[in-house]
Amino acid sequence: MITLSGRTALVTGGSRGIGRATALVLAEAGARVVIADRTDCFADPDTATWAEIVRRGGQAESRYLDVSDSAAVDTLLADVSTGHGLDILVNNAGILQSGEIAETSDETWREQFRVNVDGTFYCMRAAVRAMLAGGAGTGGKPRGKIVNISSISGLRGNPGFAAYCAAKAAVVNLTRQAAIDYSPRGININSVAPGFVETDMTALYDAPTREALEGQTPNGRWADPRQIAEAVLFLASDLSDHVVGDILAVDGGWLIGTPVVTR
Repeated sequence: MITLSGRTALVTGGSRGIGRATALVLAEAGARVVIADRTDCFADPDTATWAEIVRRGGQAESRYLDVSDSAAVDTLLADVSTGHGLDILVNNAGILQSGEIAETSDETWREQFRVNVDGTFYCMRAAVRAMLAGGAGTGGKPRGKIVNISSISGLRGNPGFAAYCAAKAAVVNLTRQAAIDYSPRGININSVAPGFVETDMTALYDAPTREALEGQTPNGRWADPRQIAEAVLFLASDLSDHVVGDILAVDGGWLIGTPVVTR
């Protein structure tokens, strides 16, 4: 059984979907979880992620954060690190908008990068600074885990999602570069690349497209958010100490040679 007892994990975008499942799974493993996004701290306690963790006997709090605000990211992560230490960062906050290049506006392009890329970069930078300063690990040795949520769309084209694919591809290579830079200093950085997952973000697919995608996935189905969260748990744990800069696809086999489905 994986244990994260005594560790503090910050999960961005933890109010729903993959982020919520990740926060719950990390808490089940014993981590103190800080949910950082724009909605969970305002949600009804009957539905808020932090409240669900507490009801299950875990430790959690929710803090407001717009990941595209560099100053706000620095302030929040410094505060968390000072108060509890920062052992694990999960960069999950992201947005999805469709559109081929010709129909993608400047605003859509910039918004995809502002949240998916800039937000990931700002949070990684603040976390690395905190971890190097001794906010993670024991005995003064920097030690931390960073897991970025990228996408199979960052590893392979996905028709009709030009800006999203480009942004997630940037997250993939940012993960690899950061791993090269900081693994020698005790900070493990990897990424989970989900395939098609049962969330409100994937509700944009109509029934025929979904059926085609499922038919071209080797195991024939989409993932439950918890299946993505369990991959994050592995990368956040001691079991992944020798896994560096990896992009772990959790996609039912979709990347191993299935045809691309056009819309």
